[in-house]
Amino acid sequence: MSGSNSWDLFAGARRAARFDSANASQAHLAFADGDIPKTPLVRFYNYLLNVSIVTRWFLFIVPPACLLWVPGILGLTKFPDATIWSVKLVWWSVWLSVAWVGWWGSLAFSMLLPVFVRATLGVVAVGLRQYIEWLTALKRYISLFGWTLAIWVSFQPVINAHKSADASSSSRTALSFISRLLFGLYICAAVLLFEKFSVQWIATKFHEDSYSERISHQKFAVNVLTTLYRFSHDIPGRMDTLKDGPAGKITTDPRRIVKRALKGVRSVAKTTTTVFGNVASEIAGSSILQPNSPQAMVQTALESTNKTRLLARRLFYSFVQPNADVLYVTDIYHLFGNQMDADLAFTLFDKDGNGDVSRDEMEIACLELHREQLSLERSIADIDSAVGRLDNILMSLWVLIAILIIAVTLEAQLATLVTAAGTFILGLSWLIGGSLSEVLTSIIFLFIKHPFDVGDRVDLTTGSYTVKQIDLLSTIFLDSNGTLVQAPNTQLSTMMSEPFVFDVAFDTTFEQIEELRKKMLEFVSANGRDYQPTFDIVVSDIPAQEKMTLSTSIMYKSNWQQGAIKSRRRNKWICAMKQYLAECEIYGPSGKPDPESKGPQEYTLVPWDEVKHKKDALAMPMPSPTMPSGGWQLSGDGSAEFSACCPTSRFLSG
Repeated sequence: MSGSNSWDLFAGARRAARFDSANASQAHLAFADGDIPKTPLVRFYNYLLNVSIVTRWFLFIVPPACLLWVPGILGLTKFPDATIWSVKLVWWSVWLSVAWVGWWGSLAFSMLLPVFVRATLGVVAVGLRQYIEWLTALKRYISLFGWTLAIWVSFQPVINAHKSADASSSSRTALSFISRLLFGLYICAAVLLFEKFSVQWIATKFHEDSYSERISHQKFAVNVLTTLYRFSHDIPGRMDTLKDGPAGKITTDPRRIVKRALKGVRSVAKTTTTVFGNVASEIAGSSILQPNSPQAMVQTALESTNKTRLLARRLFYSFVQPNADVLYVTDIYHLFGNQMDADLAFTLFDKDGNGDVSRDEMEIACLELHREQLSLERSIADIDSAVGRLDNILMSLWVLIAILIIAVTLEAQLATLVTAAGTFILGLSWLIGGSLSEVLTSIIFLFIKHPFDVGDRVDLTTGSYTVKQIDLLSTIFLDSNGTLVQAPNTQLSTMMSEPFVFDVAFDTTFEQIEELRKKMLEFVSANGRDYQPTFDIVVSDIPAQEKMTLSTSIMYKSNWQQGAIKSRRRNKWICAMKQYLAECEIYGPSGKPDPESKGPQEYTLVPWDEVKHKKDALAMPMPSPTMPSGGWQLSGDGSAEFSACCPTSRFLSG
């Protein structure tokens, strides 16, 4: 599209004559060739639709508003006495114009509000940024709330205040009906906004509680990689390392600078929010306006397995000493400023704790961060899907509430309405009662307990499974044979605890068990971040009246998304149980252990009488051997004669 760069009043019209609707920048405004006429007026209209949002909204607002003023103009000119429900036509045109323009004004306000708050309060208070995202997600409902408020508030001074004094009772009744109806719509819009706000709050708080530890660890790892990448450099002669992004051409055009900066904002924001969703604060900080900032490069590299491997090799070859095969903490100490931060960063790669990091170890550590990032994405995506289903359920409930609100505002008999609704719901309780109970149990299981995430390995009574997908009412697992298994969340909610069975002495008293229960209850209450504040002991059996078998459960509070954390909490719980058993003097079936006993103890599985007889026989003193008094007598033919202590006894060998 060519033309003079100087301003020409008719330049836009001439360009509109050559406008091609098939190349519209807005997808919903594009047309195929031949779908619409190619007259100059149609081309000009399509050009105005696509040139900017200002011209598009002008076409959307002004022509309908002009049509709404046709009755008002007729009322001012040809029909000055014409009325509708004792109100002149001009006031109806005024109110309809307020209603029409009010919608677009509310929509514009809801779209500009997040931008304004982000540029003012969002710069000072970083913690408000997640709530700014709420405003962006709820802009349609905010505009609906503002629009219903505007038409209800404007109806009283514009319509009711200008009805004629001699208005008939039917006109007064009609205007009162419209006023109450508008008030009911306003209340319904307020309830709808509250419902959407509640869903947004549930999703956000759930993400913060469930993924806080993982997000914190991931943010720390990303900060370490960003610090290393900031001081790294391209490796000459190697093609297997991550390269710096293009710097781009320098331009002095302010429009291009602003457009490039905004494009960088969108790129970095997209890369950042892909990992943590709307619940994580922005990680880029002051470098968010730089498309090729180290933060953006690291985040982008962690999205790909190959780029993650290239990033690891770049970092390794940038800091390893010449002719060295491993990296030491002293090589990166100067990048972090103090020994503690350097050691913490180094442990991120030194998994075996031997004090050095090879290239393979660096790649493995970075690939673990890559897989953790993808796991976070899948988990948040599945939970967002479950939140969407929860939103659908709440929307069904909102429809019933909206009907009740409209009926009440129209001065229906509230007692009769509530009685009829209660009778109807009670009649259906036998049909939907179980489903509602299942939904409520699943909501508590998913959003409050949340025992696992996508990719976790779960040990159930029927075997070990890997979580494949989490829905609102069920969870899909993958067993060891690669078969998909679907389990309802109502059944999984009963498997949150880990059973623990142990045997104690038969003479253990009830008071001792209650004392143990009290001490363990204090322990789990003091460690509320790890365990649920509940503890019970059940006497399962007294086999052969030789011992007592007790059983309890380890009630974990958070999920099992990290096996190391679960093992640490289990060990902590068992060690506390061991300590309190000793304090309560509850011992095993063999009684109190003897601290003085040393060495192994004898055990036998054969009859004791035989063992004792052999043991006594071995313990009898053996006669000591004596030399014969007669001595040895040897004969020439090789025979030997032995003289015992008794001279009359001889033993001959021939």
